[in-house]
Amino acid sequence: MINRSTRKTTTLALTIAMGITLQHCASKKEVLDAADIAETYQRGLEYFEKDNYIKAEEVFTFIIYNDPGGAYADDSQFQLAETYYEREEYLLAISEYDRLIRRMKNSSYVEDAFWRKTEAYCELSPDYRLDRDMTDKALKYLYDFVDIYPESKYFDDAQLRIMEMREKLAHKMLESAKLYDTLREYESALYYYDSLIEDYGDTKIYASARLGKAGAMVALENWSEARELMNSIAIDGRADLSQKELKKMRLLGTKVLEATEAAKH
Repeated sequence: MINRSTRKTTTLALTIAMGITLQHCASKKEVLDAADIAETYQRGLEYFEKDNYIKAEEVFTFIIYNDPGGAYADDSQFQLAETYYEREEYLLAISEYDRLIRRMKNSSYVEDAFWRKTEAYCELSPDYRLDRDMTDKALKYLYDFVDIYPESKYFDDAQLRIMEMREKLAHKMLESAKLYDTLREYESALYYYDSLIEDYGDTKIYASARLGKAGAMVALENWSEARELMNSIAIDGRADLSQKELKKMRLLGTKVLEATEAAKH
């Protein structure tokens, strides 16, 4: 049996040994130099390139907290955000991109961080049938990006994303108009069709909105306006209509012609 004196001696020795180890680790952390950080950063990149995002996150976080003013601080901050983006944790990614943009304003990564933050909002944008809040945010940041960086290498991608978000918003408005059509509340339907036509004339939904408006006019027996709009669609909008919509257009055209002929007699 170990006596009390021996047990105390053993415990004291272990405590001293642990203290020395912790001091050594702390000392080692304090004397990290540029070469050590560079090597650690490369290890983080290797983890990232192998899709080991958890390990990459640990490495980049270590650098950020242990060498916050160092040469690899902004690199690590950007790559940390990228690990979240690649794991589709977009809100966390946005937070880390924002941290770089706010705290490291002179970094060469600021433009890239702004763009990736914008892309993250686009990825968070849901189906057009769901809440539009995140789509509106994505569109806001896209417009901000092209205003701030008109010569950016991402400019063309930003334009494509803008159209993607605008198509979603236009589609949502079109569905609202169609709902009022179904409810036979044609005046309300016309309000949405007119808003869509005015605000989203650059989208593929534009022709569908004009056809929908023509249908609401026919339902309200506004034959003259319906005929004028149908003629306009026939001239420059048919190519953007689906086969189902073209069939609807022919039926509406027949109704308009019949009503016009009847009015002559």
